[in-house]
Formats: sequence, C-alpha cells, structure tokens
Amino acid sequence: MTGAGSDTRVTREEKQLEADRRRKMRRQPLILLGVLNALVLAVGTTAALDLRRLQTPGGTALAWVEAAVFGDCSVYRELSVPDRGTVERRTGMAVCKDLKAATGTARAQAGQIALLPGAAVERGATATSAVRVRRPGADRTVQVPLRKVDGRWHVVRDAATCRAVGCA
Repeated sequence: MTGAGSDTRVTREEKQLEADRRRKMRRQPLILLGVLNALVLAVGTTAALDLRRLQTPGGTALAWVEAAVFGDCSVYRELSVPDRGTVERRTGMAVCKDLKAATGTARAQAGQIALLPGAAVERGATATSAVRVRRPGADRTVQVPLRKVDGRWHVVRDAATCRAVGCA
C-alpha cells in the first residue's frame, strides 16, 4: 500500500508541476511582448528626437561635424553644400576616398575626441552654429556656417570650416 500511496502523491505533484510550467509558459510571450514594446518605444523616441534635431541649425552642424571628423561620407555629403561660387570638381567617390584618408587618425582616437554643441544663431535662410571639437592636445570651437536649401539646413563647406574641422 505504501507504493500505491506514494505513486498517487508523485502523480499529484507531477500534475501540479505541469500546471505551474504551463502557467509560466503562458506568461512568457506576454513578457516578451512587453519588452519588445518598450524597445520599439525607445527606438521610436530616439529616432524622432534625431529627426527633430536635424531640423535645427545646431543639430545639423553637430551631425555634420561628427561626419567630417570621423569620416562618415554619406552624412558628410547629405548635410553639406559647397560654398557659393565653388564647384566641387571631384566625384562623390573621390570625396569619400579623400574624407576617409583625412580622418583615419580621428577614427583611431574616437574615444578621446569629444564634440559638444554650442549656440546657434539663425538669420533667415542662413545660420551659424558653434561646435566645440576636443581632440588630444587640441580644443577649439568651430563656427559652422549653414544655409537652408529646400527647407532643410545644410553646412556650407568652405575652406575655413574644413581647415578647422579636418574634413576633405
């Protein structure tokens, strides 16, 4: 009789364990959905803030200076225009190649370089935004000229700005 009683107790415990396991399995998808929703909200908020930042002269200047310092060619070209009266004679690929070559040291020292936004002053379709560039052994504030083109802010790529930032 001892064997039958213990078998019944074991069976009851197994059933209880199985019920607990099923209850936990039902909760897991809900937990996963909750975590995914939180991640989607965080990414969406970050993207919205980034897009909003790029609608300002200060945000555009900071993003472009980052691209110019670290060699992100697509952002460099997308957020800038040549100075009026200046014609870019190089192809897009040549500009990217020159930018990569000019920024190799900065990419190697990325952890030691800081870019800090400063004040921006708008004057109609033009603006100037200060960006502080801190590199090992050098700390300078660059006044970045901007111009609105088709409703969006673009950095005016002139010789003085490129000398100060170190772009191509």
